[in-house]
Parts: sequence; structure tokens; C-alpha cells
Amino acid sequence: MKRISRSILAAATLLTFGAGTSFALTANSNYTITSSKLQSNGTLATIETVPALTDADGKLTFTLTTLPTNAEVNFIAFTIKDASGTVVRQGVAPAPPDGDVNQLGINDLATVQATTFLKAAELAGTDDPILAAYLLVLLRSPDLQAGDVLKLATLGQTAIVGNSGFEGYMLANGVSQAKLAALKSCLIYNPDSSKSTLRDFTKGYYTAVQSSSTATETSETQKAGGLMADVFMNAAACADVELDHITNAHEAAGAAADTTGLFGGPEGLSANLMSSIDQSMSAFNRKIGMVKMVTDYTNALNTLQASGAQVSTFIAAAQAMAASTAAVDAQYGDFFRDPAGYLAAHPGTDASTIQSAINSIFQNAWTTFQNAIAASDAEINSLKAVIIGAFPGIQLPPDFGTNYIGPQTQVNWPIQQVVMVSWMLNLIQGGGSISYTRDTTAIPTMMQQWMGSCSTPQYWDQQSCTGNGGTWTSQRSTFETPSTAFNAYLAMQQDVNIVDMARNSIWDNNNQPTQEQRMQAASDFMTRLASIESKIVATKAGGTSASAAEKKAIIKLMLQPNAN
Repeated sequence: MKRISRSILAAATLLTFGAGTSFALTANSNYTITSSKLQSNGTLATIETVPALTDADGKLTFTLTTLPTNAEVNFIAFTIKDASGTVVRQGVAPAPPDGDVNQLGINDLATVQATTFLKAAELAGTDDPILAAYLLVLLRSPDLQAGDVLKLATLGQTAIVGNSGFEGYMLANGVSQAKLAALKSCLIYNPDSSKSTLRDFTKGYYTAVQSSSTATETSETQKAGGLMADVFMNAAACADVELDHITNAHEAAGAAADTTGLFGGPEGLSANLMSSIDQSMSAFNRKIGMVKMVTDYTNALNTLQASGAQVSTFIAAAQAMAASTAAVDAQYGDFFRDPAGYLAAHPGTDASTIQSAINSIFQNAWTTFQNAIAASDAEINSLKAVIIGAFPGIQLPPDFGTNYIGPQTQVNWPIQQVVMVSWMLNLIQGGGSISYTRDTTAIPTMMQQWMGSCSTPQYWDQQSCTGNGGTWTSQRSTFETPSTAFNAYLAMQQDVNIVDMARNSIWDNNNQPTQEQRMQAASDFMTRLASIESKIVATKAGGTSASAAEKKAIIKLMLQPNAN
């Protein structure tokens, strides 16, 4: 197969793009290239059409006289037709900023993605970048059957633009219209050039189709698909939108999409495409949870003045986790692209086997990450010494500074928890103070088994207590160390643990909560953490109050790592 590349040069905007080895044009043939701007009402307006002739190597080169920038439109569409007027390629790229460069690679997958998004934009009457991004998350296979484009477009419209979908959830949960508009803008262009946007997605396709290998092209294309979790979270940070709102809004999008009935049944999407979407969404949900967690912790560490070494250790662990999980896109790109074809080429393998293998990659990366961010014994011992020195007479429990992963595995606190307690100690030793009013969230049933008191004091859990004739009362602890400030910290930590456990209690007893129940639990979690934050009174030396960002960081760093 022959590879083609094309360059488009306009007065102030350069956009280069190519077509891939697996989807090449015919050599020495006439084509026309039409550039169009996607208008705010979801329709295309032609900018210009130019002729071009492929050379003996299948290379197509042409020049366009003008292209709009991101100040004018969100997206530019490119349509290539052969001499008979048949559309043979189609691509969509975010409009670049003035004087900058965007790149676009067009292959079979890029063509069906463009066709689907343009149909969805037409149906919804919008050029919404969130709609485009969502469809890019879903669609990582070019294997569409008759009717799939319209069904995907309908599904995307309902999931994103519908009142109960992504944007409806955002607006109903405190995200202003201005911030929602900023989120859309930041998906197209982020002033921080180090942050991934949709232009990085299309650049990934350009890199893919410039390769001389079909296998490399597929791998690079799927890596671009794996970038979408970062794209969404970077846009949220750019627009000052809580990251939890993004993950919850994706849950809302999924629930809204389910109502279309297109995820199953005779009227649903074709089977091979549906299998690809299942795997794509599973991988995306795992990745976006990890990206959110890492971003939240990194911001909080910097807010509470973690040392450079502590931040570097955490970031290195996060980068290693990202690199490990990227193996999913590289290793199973052929499966995302064509599940049926992949399974046929790998006898003895089925979709559940692939899912298990992907789960193992994520789980191994997660376990390695948890081990990498654990504080050293020296750090924990040093922290204990500081606490004992700051609060004479205090008695720390033997397991202070450790957590349990499962019923048997005891590990040191993660770095972020050490940073939070150290910040509190520095504040108190510097002449500041901390107080806290207890939260009232009900203690989850599972937690009641060990959080409480026994009428026979030597027993510390419900089973031991009642098994030995005692009466167990489930209740919050009353902390009575010599320091009221340290008591406040212990109370905060316990209340955060209760709220965290309450969020996860919907899974107790092997329950399988509905999407609506998961969304409600996530929403309650955010509300309850905000309530705890509002009950913290932290004053620095000289009477200056701790900032809202610092109080939010305290709560974030009290939470145990969780990528869900």
C-alpha cells in the first residue's frame, strides 16, 4: 500500500495532514479537496475546493488560500473526493490558534470518526467540542455497519447535549454556563502548551499515518485514543471545573446513552462495534479515574508545600503508572480496532480473556504505584518524633502511620498523608491553631463492626465484644490527646474515612449498584467532603486564616488513593 502526505499552508495558519498506509489513495489520479468550517449550528460551510493529482507514489500535495483559526470556529472539516465525486476520505481537526500549527492524519478510522461527529453535530445543531471528544472516546474501530453512523450520532447527542447527559449534569450540579463554555474552549486549545488537547489527538493520527507500517499506524492511532482521559482532565483544570464533576458527568453520559437502547438488541449498534466500545469505555473509565486522582494529589501536595523530593517521588510514581497503562493501547490496539478480527487471529482467546489481561495491566500498575508512593520507615519514625515532641504526653497507637491494604497487608502511609500531617504540625508549632466541628454522616453498616465502643473496654470490635457478653455501641470516637489541635485532626481523619466508606458502601455484600446509584453516591461524596471542609477552622500565626485551597488540600490528602 502507498502512503500519502499533504500539507496545507494558509496566511497565518499551518495545518499538515496525511493519509495512512492502510487507507491509501490511488496513484496518478485526480481528486478534489474541500475545506469547510463547522458552524455553531452544526452545519458545514464550504471555505474552498481545490483540485489535486496524486503522483506515482500516491502523494497528494495542495495549497489552500485561507483557513480559520480557533478564534473563529472550533473545527475545520476536510473532504476528499475522487473524479466521480465519491467521498473517499474525511477528516476533522480543531481549528489552530493564529500563527500556530495543528496536524491531522486521515485513515479509515479518522474518516468514520469525522463522519460520525459531523452527523451528530448536524442532529444536535451544535459544534460542541464535548460531543466530539465523547465520540472519540467511544469510537476506536472503523468497522461500522449500515446504520451505525446515525445510531452513534444519536447516542452522542443524547449522552452529551441531552438534559440528563454530560452537560445537563454539569449545569445541574453547580457548574456555570461560563465554566462549561470554558471547558469546551479548553478542549480545542489550552494556553498551557504542556497540556494535551484535541489537537494532540489529531497530531497522534498524523504521526500514525506518517509511519511506513500498518502495525505502527494502528498502534499510534490507538495511543491517540488512549490520550482522551488526559484531554478531558486538562480541559477541566484549564476551565477551573472540579475534576469530580468530569468523572460524574461521564457517568451521567453513560446513563443517558443507555436510555437510547442502542447498546443492545436488534435495533442497537452492530456487534463488533459494540464489543470495541465496551473495551474502549472500560479502559477510558480506568484511565480518567487515575488521571483525576494523580492531578488532585499533585495539586494538593504543592498547596501544602510538600518538599521537592516528595513531589518528585509522587510524580515519578504517577508517570510510571501512566506508562504501564499505556501498554493497553499499544498491546491491544488491534483488538480495539477490530475485536472479531483479533479474536479470529488468536484462537483460544475470547473477549473475557482480553478483558482479564487488560485488568491485570491496570491492577499491576496500580499496585506498583501504591508501593512507590508509600513513605519510608524513616519518614514515618521522624513524623512520630515530631508529633511526640510537639505534644508532650501524647501516646500514639502502635500502628500510627500505617494503613491496611486488605485485611492482612499493612503498609506505611502514602507520601501525601505524611505531607498533610507535617503541614498541620508546622502550622501549630508556628503559633497557629486548628479546630473542627464533627460531621454527622451516618456510619456505614460495614464500618460499624469496628467503629464504636464495647461495654467491656478490652474489646475493640463488634464481634469480639458481643461474643464475650458485651454490648457494642457504634459511634464516632472521642479523641482525648493532650492537644486539642491534634484531636481535631484525628476527628477530621475519621470523618473523612466515614464519608469515603459511605461512598463505597453501595458495593457492600457483593451488590452491583446501578449507574444512577453510582452517580448519587459520587454526588453525595462531593457534598459531604465540602461539608467537612466548611467545618475546619485553621488559623496561621498572626491570625491569618488558612485559604480555601489549603483546607481543600487537607481533605484531599486525607483520602486514601482510589482510582475509581
